[in-house]
Amino acid sequence: IRIVDEIKKVCDQFLENCPDKLEISYVNDYSFFARRRLNVLKNNGWASLILITIAMLLFLQRRVAFMTILGIPIAFLATFVIMNMMGITINLISMFGLIIVLGMLVDDGIIVAENSYRYLEEGLPPRKAAIKGTEEVMRAVTTAVFTTIAAFSPLLFMTGIIGKFIRNIPTVLIIALLASLGEALIILPSHLTDFVKMKYDSQGKPMGLVKDMPWFKAIVRFYGKIVTGAIRRKYKVVAGFTLILLVCAFLAFNVIKFILFPPAGINFFFIRAEAPIGTPLEKTNELILPVEKIVSKIPKEDMDTFVTSVGEISEDRHDPFAGQASHLVQTTVYLPPEADRKRNADDIIDDIREDIEKVKGFTDIRFDRAESGPPVGKAVEAKIRGENFETLDVIAKEYMDYLKTIDGTTDIAWDHKPGKEEIRIKVDNDKATLSGLNVSRIAKTVRSVFEGSIATKIKPVKAEEETDVTVMFPEESSGDINIFKNILIRNKFGNLIPLKNVASIEKVPGTTTIHHLDGKRVVTASANVDTDKITSLKVNNLLEKKFKDISRKHMGYSVKYGGEHEESMDSLISLLKAFFYAFLIIYLILASSFKSLIQPLIIMLAIPFGLIGVVIAFLVHGLPLSFMAILGIVGLNGIVVNDSIVLVDFINKLRREGIDRRSSIIKAGQMRLRPVLLTTITTVGGLSTVAYGIGGKDPFLVPMALSICWGIAFATMLTLIVIPCIYSIVDDIALKLTKHSSMIDSVTLNNHDSVK
Repeated sequence: IRIVDEIKKVCDQFLENCPDKLEISYVNDYSFFARRRLNVLKNNGWASLILITIAMLLFLQRRVAFMTILGIPIAFLATFVIMNMMGITINLISMFGLIIVLGMLVDDGIIVAENSYRYLEEGLPPRKAAIKGTEEVMRAVTTAVFTTIAAFSPLLFMTGIIGKFIRNIPTVLIIALLASLGEALIILPSHLTDFVKMKYDSQGKPMGLVKDMPWFKAIVRFYGKIVTGAIRRKYKVVAGFTLILLVCAFLAFNVIKFILFPPAGINFFFIRAEAPIGTPLEKTNELILPVEKIVSKIPKEDMDTFVTSVGEISEDRHDPFAGQASHLVQTTVYLPPEADRKRNADDIIDDIREDIEKVKGFTDIRFDRAESGPPVGKAVEAKIRGENFETLDVIAKEYMDYLKTIDGTTDIAWDHKPGKEEIRIKVDNDKATLSGLNVSRIAKTVRSVFEGSIATKIKPVKAEEETDVTVMFPEESSGDINIFKNILIRNKFGNLIPLKNVASIEKVPGTTTIHHLDGKRVVTASANVDTDKITSLKVNNLLEKKFKDISRKHMGYSVKYGGEHEESMDSLISLLKAFFYAFLIIYLILASSFKSLIQPLIIMLAIPFGLIGVVIAFLVHGLPLSFMAILGIVGLNGIVVNDSIVLVDFINKLRREGIDRRSSIIKAGQMRLRPVLLTTITTVGGLSTVAYGIGGKDPFLVPMALSICWGIAFATMLTLIVIPCIYSIVDDIALKLTKHSSMIDSVTLNNHDSVK
C-alpha cells in the first residue's frame, strides 16, 4: 500500500508539471484488495464494537461492560505481538482471520464477567465476587475456547493449494482465542476487583441491578414458560426439529448450488483471441482494433480501463492456457469496485459477447474471468491422456461437441492447437536396411543439408585460429519439399542413396506445445460455465456419465477431470476430514472436561441444529454454498457448543446441590440466559457487519460470515430449547436402563437417589 501511494504521488506531481494532457490508469493494483480488506477490518471493527458495547450495557453494569470490552484491544495487541514473532504478516488472509475472530474475543470474558456480576448482585464484595465467579466458570470457559480452537485446528493440515491459501486463518484465530482466554481468566478478574463498585440502598441491598429491570424479568419469565412447555412435550419438540433438520439437509444437497469460489467481487476479466498461426504481430495488432472499439463503448460507470497485450496470453504464472506467440492477443478489462457499479462482470461479458464474437480474422475468441480465490483452473477441464495425438484430438472433439449441447457452458476450447507446418520424414526401416542405411545416418545427413557440416578448416599463415568451412544447401531451399527428394545419403559401402527411396516425405501441421500428465501426452478440453444456469460440478458429472466408457472405446486412453472440479472434490474431501477430526477432538475435550461419555453427545447435538440456520441463510439470500461457506460451517462446530457447555455445566451443578432434574434444567436455563444471549449477540453482531457490509463490504468474506452468523443465531435458539429436552430424554433412557441417572457423579448418586 505504501509503495502504491508513493508511486501515485510521484505520478500526480509529474502530471502537474507536464504541459501535455496525459491520463494515468493504475492496473494490476493489488493494494486495492489489501486496502479494502483493511478498511473492512477497521470500519467493521468500530461498528462491531458499538454493537457489542450497546448489548453489554443493556445486560451488565456500565463498569463491568467496559472492563469486558477492554479485552478486545488487549487480545488484539497480544495477537499482533505473537504474529510478529511467528513471522506472520498482516495480509489479505491473516486479516480475514482477524475479522472472523472479532466477535468471539469477548465471549469468554462475557461469561466470566456476567457470573462475577451475578454474585455482585447477590451482595458479595467485588473481590470475592470476581474470585468466586471466575472459579465457577473457569473450566467451562476453558473448555469452550478449546472446542473452538479444536474446530479450526484441522484446517492447518489441509493439503493442496487451497490448504496453503487458508493456513493463516486458523493460525490467527487460535492465537487470538488463546490471548482472549488469558485476558478473561487473569486480567479481567483483577479489573473487576479494582474498578467495579456497587451502589447500595439504605437497607444494604444493591441498587440498579439489571435482573430487577422489568424488561429483563419479562424475558426470563417468557423463556421459563417456553422451556417448561418444551420439556413437557420434549419428544414432540425433538422430533419436530429433527424433521426440520432432515428437510434442510435435503435442500442443501439438492436445491442449493455449490460453487467453489463464486465470481462475486471480480474486478477484471480477459478477452483472449487467436489469429491463424504465423500471423505477424503487426497484423494481429490490426485485427484486435475492432475488439478494442467495442470494449471502449462499455459505459464509464461499468469500466475503469482496458489494456491489450499483443503476442501474449497470460493471467499469471499458474495459468495453464498461457502462451506467447505473434498470433496471440489478450485484452484485459478492469472494472470499478463492485459496490460502485450497477452490473457484475458476467452481465458486462454477456452484453459485449455477441458483438466481439462477430469480429473476423481470428480463429478463436473467448472470455475468461479472474479467479476470486486461489488459481484452481477453469470450471471444466477434461484432461485426455494417451500417446497418439490424432486419437487425442478425436476424443477432445467429442468432448467439445458435447459441451456445446449443455446449456450454460461458454468459451469452449482446447490446448492442442496446430502449429506451423513442418516437413516430416518417415523412414522405411526395411528399405533402409537393404540399402545399408539406418535412421541415425539418415537424420545426420538431413541435418547437415540444412544446418551444414564442417567440410574442412583453413588457417591463414598469420592467423592464430582456424576457420571452419561449412557446406549446406541454400537457406531459401529449406522450405521446398522437392529439395528433400534430391538429397543423397552415403551408405556404409560408400554408395549414394536418394532419400526418397528409403523414406516418405510429407508436409503436415506441427505442434506448438506438448503437455504431459503422469508420463503420458495430454490434451485438455475446457469450458467456462454460467453459474446462473449450471454449476461446474453438474457439468463435470454429465461428462463423467456421458464418457464413462471412454477407456473401453479407446484402449490405452483415459480422462482425468481437473480444474475447479478437481479442486472442488479435493477441498470438499479435506473439509469433510477437517469436520470429522474437529468433531472427534471436540468430543474428547468435552468427555475429559465432563468426565462423561454421554453428556458430550448432548452438547454436540447443537452442531447439526446450527446447520439449519446456515441452509436457511443461503436460501433466503439466494447465494450458492462455497468453499468459504463450508469453512464457516467447520468453524461453527466449535462455536455453537460453547453455550451448551455452560448450560449443561450449570444443570449438573444444580443437580449436585440436590435440586430435582426438571427444576435444575429450568433454573439453569434462566440463570445462563443472560450470558448466552450476550455471547450470541456479540458474536453475531461482530460478524453481521461483515456479512452485510455495514462498515464496508468484501464479497470474498460474506459467505463465511453469513454461515457463522445465522448458524450461531439458530443454534443459540435451539440450545435454549432443544438441548434441555434432549438432556431430559437421555436421562429418561438412563433411568429406564440403569435405574439411576447417568448425568451426575457417583458421589451425588449415593446422596440423591431420587433424580426426577
